[in-house]
Amino acid sequence: MNRGARFAAPLLAFGLALLAPPPARAQSFQLPNFGDASKSGTDQDKTAAGGLGGLLGQVSGLAGNQGTQEEVQSGDAIAATVLGAAPVWRNPKVQNYVNLVGRNLARQVERKDVPWRFAVLDTPSVNAMAFPGGIVVITRGLYALLSSEDELAAVLAHEIAHVNRRHQWKVIQQQKLVALAGNTALGDNPEKTASLVADLGTRLIARGLDKSAEFEADRDGVVIAARAGYDSSAMISVLEKLAALKPGDPDTALLFSTHPAPEDRIAALAEAATPDLEAAAVPSPAAARIRGMQ
Repeated sequence: MNRGARFAAPLLAFGLALLAPPPARAQSFQLPNFGDASKSGTDQDKTAAGGLGGLLGQVSGLAGNQGTQEEVQSGDAIAATVLGAAPVWRNPKVQNYVNLVGRNLARQVERKDVPWRFAVLDTPSVNAMAFPGGIVVITRGLYALLSSEDELAAVLAHEIAHVNRRHQWKVIQQQKLVALAGNTALGDNPEKTASLVADLGTRLIARGLDKSAEFEADRDGVVIAARAGYDSSAMISVLEKLAALKPGDPDTALLFSTHPAPEDRIAALAEAATPDLEAAAVPSPAAARIRGMQ
C-alpha cells in the first residue's frame, strides 16, 4: 500500500464495519500553511480554515508568556510525584537518544519559553504523558513497542503538542481559580497554593484530558513530526499497535482510560489528512536508528 494512502484507508475501513543528527531531510522539508505564530487571531483563523497547519500557530494568541515560570515550576512538582511512582529508566544511551529526538521535534513548535526535557520511565506500563512546562515522558513499555524512530517521533510530538497548546496547564489554572474562590485564605499562602496546583496536576494525569484535546494533539503531532522530517503516517502505525493490545491488561489500563479509542483516533487523523501530509507519509532516513537503541 502506498504510504500516503494510509490516511485514507483507515477511514474507509472504519466506515465499512541523539546520538546521530536529526533526519537529513528535516532542514529543507517544508509544508505550506503550517501556521505562523506572528499572525493575528483573525489571520490565523483564515490559515486554519485552509488546512491543518494553522492549528499550531494559534497557541500564541491563547495564553502568551504570562505565568510561564509558574507553569514550569508546577510541572516539575507534578512530574516529581509521578517519577516517584515510576523512576527514570537507568539506560543513558536510550535517555540521550530520546532527548535528542524530542528536542529536534520541540524546535518545530512555537513555544520557545519552556525548557523541554524528555525521559523514559522504567515501567512496563504502556503510556506517554506531558507535564506543564515542557516535560515529556514515555514508558519503557511503550518504547519497546515502537519499531522505528518515526513512531517514537510521533509519540513525542503528540505530547509536545499538549504542552504547546497548554492543554494541561489551562485546565489546572481553571481548577485552581475555582479552589481559590472557595478559600480566599489559600491565595495568601504561596506554599499551599503550589501544593494545590501540584495535586490538581497529579489528579489530571490520572483522569486525563477531554477527548477533544487528545484529537487536537494527534493532529498537531502529525504536523510537528512532518516538520522535523519524519513519516507523517507513523502515528497511525502506533495507534494500530495500541489497538491490538488488550484493554483489560493492567499495563494498558491508564492509557485506555485517559485516551479515546485508538480506532477513533485513527479515523479522526484520516479525516483530517491533507495532500501535503499524505505526501510526507514516507519513512525518514532515521527510521531504523531506533533498532540500535533498544
